[in-house]
Amino acid sequence: MNRREWLKCVSALAVGVVAAPSLLAAIDAHAAAQASGSSARFFTAPQGDLIAAVVDIILPRSKTPGALDAGVPAFIDQMFKDVYTNNEQQRYLASLALFDKAGGKPFLQLDEARRKALVRKLHEEALADSPDSDKVSAANFVMMTKKLTMMGFFLSEPGCTEVLQYAAVPGSYHADVPLSKAGNGKAWAVETVLTL
Repeated sequence: MNRREWLKCVSALAVGVVAAPSLLAAIDAHAAAQASGSSARFFTAPQGDLIAAVVDIILPRSKTPGALDAGVPAFIDQMFKDVYTNNEQQRYLASLALFDKAGGKPFLQLDEARRKALVRKLHEEALADSPDSDKVSAANFVMMTKKLTMMGFFLSEPGCTEVLQYAAVPGSYHADVPLSKAGNGKAWAVETVLTL
């Protein structure tokens, strides 16, 4: 083994050590989400209900499964319990509390149209604002919840198999296939990098 090969191996091990807890937590989160009768382990029941309502607005059921069908609220709960630091947890909880008051009364007491309008408005504010992950705000709660929703959904079985194109055992190689026939218009379920 030469020096270059040794450095590649050591680098791969270092990345594995850093990434392994997050990957294992994501796998555990999906196992918890699929378990029947799974309950919140980090959030209180009212906080879990609020997060589930926001998640359903972000990625509702349509012709394909939605975020609730994929168990995304349980995934978010597991991520905060096992992955995020205490400071990140407290920042999210403080932002959640601000979000709950942003509509003039508790979010779950708003009608469906006002809930959607509030989430859309705060999402637009978050996009217009400079990215500041340390900021406690209702808009940052919406943005962080959206990022976790997308991650949880596209790591789930329904997200990978019913929305993205998935082949557990890929078939033969077909060269020069027209784009319209490659994947029926769906993107491939591949590893992606999400910046949070």
